[in-house]
Formats: sequence, C-alpha cells, structure tokens
Amino acid sequence: MAQQIEYTEEQIKKASYPEPKNVLIYSEIPIKRLDTPLGRVYYHINAEPKDRVYIYSSTTILSNTLAKGKAFDMWLGNSNSYKDAMDYAHERAFVGSMSHALIMFLIWGKTVDTDNGFYDQDSGKIVPVPDEVKLRLQGFLDFYYEYKPKPLATEIALYDHTRDENGDLLYPWAGTADQIMHIDGKLWLVDIKTGKEHPKDHALQLTSYKMLWDHLYGDQHGKIDVLACLYITKTGKYKLKKYKFVPLDWCHVYSNFEYIVKDGFGRMPKIKEKEELPTIYKIKGELK
Repeated sequence: MAQQIEYTEEQIKKASYPEPKNVLIYSEIPIKRLDTPLGRVYYHINAEPKDRVYIYSSTTILSNTLAKGKAFDMWLGNSNSYKDAMDYAHERAFVGSMSHALIMFLIWGKTVDTDNGFYDQDSGKIVPVPDEVKLRLQGFLDFYYEYKPKPLATEIALYDHTRDENGDLLYPWAGTADQIMHIDGKLWLVDIKTGKEHPKDHALQLTSYKMLWDHLYGDQHGKIDVLACLYITKTGKYKLKKYKFVPLDWCHVYSNFEYIVKDGFGRMPKIKEKEELPTIYKIKGELK
C-alpha cells in the first residue's frame, strides 16, 4: 500500500487557489452543482431537499443534443477501451481546471508560484504544475498585456429558478461564466478554453450565459456587449475569438434537449442526490 503523504497547513495553503476576496460581484443565488447520469445540474444550496429546483447546465444540454463530430468518434474508437478514453478525458479536464484556477488568480492581481504545486481537493494531494499549464499562463499574460481587461466577475454562477404564470421556469438552464470584464469601454463575457475550438457549441454556450447574465445582472451592472472565447494552447499562444449572439438557435437546442430527455409522459428525469452514509457504526444494545 502506498504511503499517505502528509502535508502541512502552510503547504496546502500555498498550493491552493480559492476564489479571491476582491471579486466585485457574487452570485445572486448561492448554488451547488450535482453530477447526474445526464450531466451536471445546479440547485439553490440553501433550499430544503423537497424544495430544490434542479436545472441542467448549458454544457450538459449541448452534450446531449449536438454531435461531437467525426474527430471525437475516431478518437473514441481508436482508444484501447472506453475506460482508457474516459481516464484520459478526466486527466485533460483536470489540467483545464488547474489552468482556470491559476488564471483566475492572475486576473485578480494575485501571484502564482508554480513551485508550490497545485492542491487537488479531490485526491488530497499536491501535484506538480506541468509545463503546458505554465505555458498557458504565459499565453494569458500576453492577452492581458495586449487587451488590458478590467475584471468585474469571475466564475459567477448564472442560475434563476423564477417561474412564469404557467409554472414553467423562465430560464430552464444554468451555467458558470468564466470572466465578465471591461475591455475598451465594453462589457465582455469571456470563456477561457484550453481545448479545441468548437465554434457552434461555443456560440450557443455563450449565448445561454448572456441571456442569464442580462436577466440577473443587466439592470445593475450592464448587459453583455461582446461574447468571446479565449483559446489558450499548451504552446503558450492565445486566440481571442468573438461570437454572435444566437438566442433563437439556443432556444431550439434547448427544446430538442427537453424532447430527448423527457419520458413518455412528458416528465423530465427525476434527480436523485447521492445518499450520505453514516461515518460511525456501532451495535446497539448489549452483546450476548
């Protein structure tokens, strides 16, 4: 059995990158995410279990309605097994999450020291920061120095469980916007991507986020002027690509999602949270 590595509180603190304290806007509704067989849902963290309104994420809606393309099918088919393919996908997702966390710190004027490693909360381990992540940080800094963005919100949850007069959700999707920032006097919604470009998917994702932002925060902080993805490669290059706002297309995609996932009675899937098992076990009464 591998020996468990014990870290000091100082080591974990230096390798952790929580949300900075100087974020200007926080989510209107505190949310929690839950992974289901179909994908991720959001819900109000303070709501009682019986009152929780689970809303599917925009990325889950897209992954269940749009084909991933021939390149994805070839990659999956050429993998040794489905498990190997998913293990690799999770590994790449972790690299992406690490890049996002470190970039968030840079945006808010914090110092990132990669010699401290990166604390993975899921495994409880401090892992090295690979060169490809360091190069992505360099790519982000190149973008920052060229465009000089002023951050307004980071990793802000976009969720609204308001219903109309018929009892239907006004916005039956949710998501997390990477960055809301001012650039050249305009308000930008920027999603940071460490993978490949998927223009149609990304235009739809950004559109869904803008619709939610404008509804939740538009009156107070301004509506989104520009939608864009910041693609940062493992070679240290970046590309900032603007996307059109396509609300009608997004609504068509959402309608298709509902058609696909509803059962024969027109009901959405029932969400079940994982049962919290007790941590202490003891035989009650006297042993005979």
